[in-house]
Amino acid sequence: MKTKIFTLIGGIALCYAHNSTAAQTDILLYQAPHSYDDKSFRKDGTTTGLYAAYSSTSGYVFEGAVEKTQIDYKFGTDLDQTDITLAFTNNSQGNHSYRLGLHGISTDDKNTDKALTAFAGYRYYHPYDDYYEASLYYTGYPDNKTDQQVWQIVPKIGKYLGDPITTGTFLLQSKLNLIARETGSSYFSAEAEIYWYYGDVSLNVGVWKGSQLYAVRNDGFIVYNQGDKHTGGHKFEAGYALTDNFSLKAGISQEQITETTGNEVDFSVYTLSLGFTF
Repeated sequence: MKTKIFTLIGGIALCYAHNSTAAQTDILLYQAPHSYDDKSFRKDGTTTGLYAAYSSTSGYVFEGAVEKTQIDYKFGTDLDQTDITLAFTNNSQGNHSYRLGLHGISTDDKNTDKALTAFAGYRYYHPYDDYYEASLYYTGYPDNKTDQQVWQIVPKIGKYLGDPITTGTFLLQSKLNLIARETGSSYFSAEAEIYWYYGDVSLNVGVWKGSQLYAVRNDGFIVYNQGDKHTGGHKFEAGYALTDNFSLKAGISQEQITETTGNEVDFSVYTLSLGFTF
């Protein structure tokens, strides 16, 4: 049976719980063009990244990612940004899993340059049955005088259903995002996702609604450091394992955002990723 690398729409693989008894290395290359339906402020952009994870036989997972984002603006200076993420997960404590990580940003946007996100998470899980998880994120913006600190709490639950031989395996996942800024502003959103795995094929659909500003997503691998307010969206992703060690996945996500100019636009991200497992 071919080995699949399960990725989310942001382009990164999640290795929160590694239940295999064998050591494994995952490498993911991804390209994600951005598009805005109203191009009066921004025109287009793209994100290119490299993700790698090593899962040991003792239950430790080491993850890292380097990401390059470029956004073309209608007027003024274009955005050129590099994101680096490091994470460590300890799955060796029975049904308990612990996670720590850092996400750093280097950008020519002086308001969010040198931003640093620290995060920690805890998960209680029954393999291939259910899990209950909570994550805490703190982001500091040393050069931003109005939004120096952002806190985010993300409770999450997941449930596995189905049979891998007959119906395929379903994973139902839901989570809440609670964001609080130093200015006193707070934001709340709810999200639901369905994953389906059958043989070499995987599908993922998701929808969320609410409000997010300076949000952290994908377990710390994505940090939205621009001042746009996100108010909801949906996504779809499909993948196929071509061989035991090589997989291909493509997806699209669309969101509604209010840009810093006040424009309400539809924001789309198209993702293509290549996964390698050793």
